[in-house]
Amino acid sequence: MRTEGDARVPEDKPLDGIRTPSSAKQRRWALALVALPPAIGIATALLAPEPHGHWVEHLSSVGFKSTQLAALAVAAVLLRRSWNAILLLVLAAVAVGIVLQVAGDWSVARSIWRTTGDPGGGAGYAWGHETSGLGDLIVVIAGLAFPLVLVVTRRARVWVAVVVAVLAIVPPPFLWPAAGLLVAMVYGYVGGGELRPVKGIAPAMRGNVDPL
Repeated sequence: MRTEGDARVPEDKPLDGIRTPSSAKQRRWALALVALPPAIGIATALLAPEPHGHWVEHLSSVGFKSTQLAALAVAAVLLRRSWNAILLLVLAAVAVGIVLQVAGDWSVARSIWRTTGDPGGGAGYAWGHETSGLGDLIVVIAGLAFPLVLVVTRRARVWVAVVVAVLAIVPPPFLWPAAGLLVAMVYGYVGGGELRPVKGIAPAMRGNVDPL
């Protein structure tokens, strides 16, 4: 126990809205959000009916990217006090991009369902690739805008923003869309610093609590 004025406060209760190390440990379950999308993508490919071909790659992407969108939504809710209007717009753009990717991948998979190799055509095949490609572009742009906004609004150190920006491109969005966003959001939640700015204090001077 410790005291705050006349009140006795448990050791793991944060003071002034700042998470303590013990409360941060309780948040580590959120790390599973990063592992879930690739796990679902692999499971989708393994469970796809025979014969396998190019369509399985797109079907796996549907499972992977749908789960990624769900994971981002969960992380966004966990960090709901961190968002401003600009970041909400960026998150909305990412969501739109991933929805387009999923729609495109599903269209391609359905057009060549249970065929071997890559037939290269079918009803919805071309549209699916074009739509998925548009989603890729939107996700990349929004993924690069996210770390920029974090730095401008003093919500993250520069090196963290650089890592997030790199992860917006590598892995490529057609394989793992918005990986940088998910990593940043989970890191912020588990670390306890969340993604909220500290007025008048540079991100690198937040003390013992990680700024992101």
